[in-house]
Amino acid sequence: MTRSTSRPAVPPPLPARVAGPNLSRRRTAVYLGITLLVTAWSLAIVYVAVSVVPIDHYLISYYVVDYRFGFTRRGLAGEIVGNVSDADFFVNAYAIRWISTAVYLLGLAALGYKLLAKRRSERRIMVAILLAVLPFGVPYAVYSARPDLFGAVALIALCLALTIGPRPRSAVLWCALFGAVIAVLALVHEGIALEFGLGAILAVMVLARGLSAAVHRLCAVLAIGPGLIVVLAVAALANHDVSDRVCATVPHRMIETPFSSIKSAPELVDYLTGATPHMSDYHDWVCGWYLSTFDHSISDGMREVAAVGWPALVGSLVLGLVGMALTLRAVSYFSGVPLRSFVGELNGRYALPAFGVLLSLPLFLTGVDWTRWLLVIAFDVVVVYVLYAARRSEIDETPSARTVRRFPLVAAGFMLIPLGLAPGGGPTR
Repeated sequence: MTRSTSRPAVPPPLPARVAGPNLSRRRTAVYLGITLLVTAWSLAIVYVAVSVVPIDHYLISYYVVDYRFGFTRRGLAGEIVGNVSDADFFVNAYAIRWISTAVYLLGLAALGYKLLAKRRSERRIMVAILLAVLPFGVPYAVYSARPDLFGAVALIALCLALTIGPRPRSAVLWCALFGAVIAVLALVHEGIALEFGLGAILAVMVLARGLSAAVHRLCAVLAIGPGLIVVLAVAALANHDVSDRVCATVPHRMIETPFSSIKSAPELVDYLTGATPHMSDYHDWVCGWYLSTFDHSISDGMREVAAVGWPALVGSLVLGLVGMALTLRAVSYFSGVPLRSFVGELNGRYALPAFGVLLSLPLFLTGVDWTRWLLVIAFDVVVVYVLYAARRSEIDETPSARTVRRFPLVAAGFMLIPLGLAPGGGPTR
């Protein structure tokens, strides 16, 4: 049966058996306790990132290169922060590194608010809490604070906008605005244009109800096209002979670089306990490792990936797939909305989502962060899935006692094994 494109689909009526806004004292205490635990855990991760195992030397490096020596990839990042030789570069770079974390967490908070704004059923509360502990939650925000997080926030904003009773014209305008923002962000980090295409496509097809297939295609082109044009321009026109010239402008500055010179378990223990700080000259570190990648072509990037070896790549792939599967299963189980219902919203039109998945293929071919890319794909799906579930009747059904008992265990599992640390902790690009 073909869905009408002239009027929005009417959601199923709420079942008689729903959870009211007033929970029992015991249940309220359980969710309050879990929320406090998640808050303490989140603050502990921030503390570790600031005082115990900081990787800011790596994250601020995304802003080292600007357009002084011609058009180069990621040059807009340096233009925003300022010249690396300026006295205030490190202050600005550290600031934007943490601003990206804060803005991203506010985006996740906006999703939680959308879930709970009109009704506070137990399942809604569970999913809202899960957003913080899932692999792309707080650990990812803190330890993967690259410019990519701004693209993630743009996707959240698009998804929220499309849930506000979109008409074809407003949907087209929102997608055009998203596409323009992503195109600008692609000059900050070219991967942003490839990471969030799937999420934009799913948002249009699932959240913007009542649109025709032709409008879906137009929205997809407007959301994805500008960013792809910028990526192609960067690939074709970027200067690949800038590393030595940029390196000459990087000041000598001692900065904490954990794991850069740790070669044994006792040294690691000494570092983690604060007995032996590990400092390196930032000039030597960024020139010796990061800046050299700006001289690489696409084929150079592919050779770097191949040089890592299949065991490491397969391990990264498996870790990412496990994280993605556990994430989707948790959201489906605790929201009560089956994944097959979400997929059913596509009405068999899989070509656009498949294209969204293929957009991420260049990331896998030229970068070794395979776990990171898979967690981004999970983020793309879950952001749309959560807002789709928010309008379904199942999320307001009273969960079973078994579901309630399992929730703290699942949340604790995600907290004890924070997969979001994996993409930000290693020597990846």
